[in-house]
Amino acid sequence: MKALKKIIYKIRSLWHLSQKDFAYLIHPLFNHNYLANQLSQKQIINQYISMRKAGLLPLPIDQVGWRSFSQFDEDGILLYIFSIIGTTNRLAVEIGADCNSDFFSFPESNITNLLVNHDWQGLIIDANKKNIKKLKRFFKNCRTTTYHPPSILEAYVNRQNINHLISKAGLEGKIDLFSLDVDSNDYWLFKSLKVIDPRVIVLEFNHFWRTNDAVTIPYQKNSANFNQMRQKNPDYFGASGQAFVKLAKQKGYRLVAINNFGHNAIFIKNNLGKKYLPTIQINERLEFPFALKEKLAKIPNSNKLEWIRV
Repeated sequence: MKALKKIIYKIRSLWHLSQKDFAYLIHPLFNHNYLANQLSQKQIINQYISMRKAGLLPLPIDQVGWRSFSQFDEDGILLYIFSIIGTTNRLAVEIGADCNSDFFSFPESNITNLLVNHDWQGLIIDANKKNIKKLKRFFKNCRTTTYHPPSILEAYVNRQNINHLISKAGLEGKIDLFSLDVDSNDYWLFKSLKVIDPRVIVLEFNHFWRTNDAVTIPYQKNSANFNQMRQKNPDYFGASGQAFVKLAKQKGYRLVAINNFGHNAIFIKNNLGKKYLPTIQINERLEFPFALKEKLAKIPNSNKLEWIRV
């Protein structure tokens, strides 16, 4: 009987192996280093908690950032924030995720590290069919998400359907994290968002606006026409950082962090982490060395196109 059970176990193991992509199986992320990464992140959280109890916080934001799956240092910043304010239901929603920067098509995403290494659940929406296919492939092959992957939805999000798409996926009310990066109607989508109530929000802003102007592109109904326009005007997208600061304030959020590239702003609810997460100004991003390397003009080249002051 024991011998039969061993044979059945081996057959099941071989079948399970056949369902995996060989490329993922040989990648360091999916062997022993994978567990080490989880353990090291848990140690970081415990260290922050100990430092908080010892009165050694806050730390400068540019000292806590690092990248696991995020485009830049957002993963480290988010882990720092949640180690301070804690989590409630560990639910996250992300609109806009890229999978083209890595040979293995790993997600370039602000919520993937939490999904993979910290047992979060959530929803990822993207309009790119290839991205959706790669996202599903990744989470299928990832050890911690094989049986409980996030919901992944292919859809072009607009201000008419944003709330419906999220609620249809089973997410409503309070969640821990929301991330938005679509390089177009970001301001209008955030303004229309009502179905969920995130504690922390990550918004990509147009870093070509290096002034205090609160401006956004007009709402774009035709994505094809807009994409053609952007080919000639690559800095014509989204909204300025100050526009998001004003809108976030209206919704009850304050700015506490900006990534080291100077284009992702992180907001938290007004009543959270006041002692350890001080409010910052949007122009403080200019002090980050990595952001300074760009040496951009104060306003984008596309400033002669239509921008709406908000």
